[in-house]
Amino acid sequence: MKIKRKLKHILPKDTVNAIQRKKAYRRIRKAEKNEARRFTSHFASSTSSSLVQIESRLIFFVHQIEKGFSFDIYQYGRGRHALTQISALITQLMATDANWRHNLVYQEAILALGEYLRRHVQAGHDISFITDIFNEQINHEIESSSQHEYPSIEVSYDSKKDNAAANFSELTERRHAIRSYSDTPVTKQDLEPVIELALRTPSVCNRQPTRVRIFTDKDTITQALKVQGGFGGYDAPPALILVSSDLQAFMNINEHNEGYVDGGLFAMSLLYALEASGYAACPLNTMFSTETDEETRRLLAIPDNEVLIMYIAVGHFRDTSRICLSRRFNLDHVLLN
Repeated sequence: MKIKRKLKHILPKDTVNAIQRKKAYRRIRKAEKNEARRFTSHFASSTSSSLVQIESRLIFFVHQIEKGFSFDIYQYGRGRHALTQISALITQLMATDANWRHNLVYQEAILALGEYLRRHVQAGHDISFITDIFNEQINHEIESSSQHEYPSIEVSYDSKKDNAAANFSELTERRHAIRSYSDTPVTKQDLEPVIELALRTPSVCNRQPTRVRIFTDKDTITQALKVQGGFGGYDAPPALILVSSDLQAFMNINEHNEGYVDGGLFAMSLLYALEASGYAACPLNTMFSTETDEETRRLLAIPDNEVLIMYIAVGHFRDTSRICLSRRFNLDHVLLN
């Protein structure tokens, strides 16, 4: 240790800095290797067989079907690949979960498939592409589900007028992901007080690494969301927020993922602040491939020292909007002994 301290005093600062960064690089490569092993061992791939993995994939593909229900103009025939995946996953679920009929994920899938079938039948479309995918038992349950009203939620502009006075419990119940907005513009100046509400979000050692950008130019928003890929079928929102974290706020290798933690906390605070302020909003994923990340950075001039956390589409509520129920797991599913 004494020798190291002496060398730090003897060597030029640039040399010491270069040595420290090289050591940090070796440590982070080791950490990344361990994280890659853990993730690739457990993520929900197409060959996964655990109940959580099957449920997660089923939720993902059912969500693709559900999203279409909130389009202003419904796209008949949309989601055929998702239907094929759902069928295979339901078969896996039945073989894995002895109590599959009471599984919340299965029940949500049947509700969505029932609504999908109902819309196609009412519009006079051929439904063989749906019924051919599923076995007789599941088709019977889908048919039964299609006879009942889909459990959607109607969100109205009037119901949001007292959001600022709502307590936190009420606010969490009221907040939903809204993807369609009124034509009323949203300006950067409108959103600055909302972002200020989120500034009390905790961060590691109060270093506050979160950075926020607001885009209101329609062309820029349209291009950004086209690259993002998860907003197809909806008009561009009046405003798009990008939340990121500045890596310059962190001090050692153990904190290399802290930007995502602090940025995620801030983004959730911001979503609640938007709800409290009477704005409709929808969080959008920015966990991009290398190519998509680079394209986004070029388009929006995001420097290399920031990591992307999420987009948030923002607008004013319409008079009424219908959205999917999206039921949550109960406490027993989340709280472990």
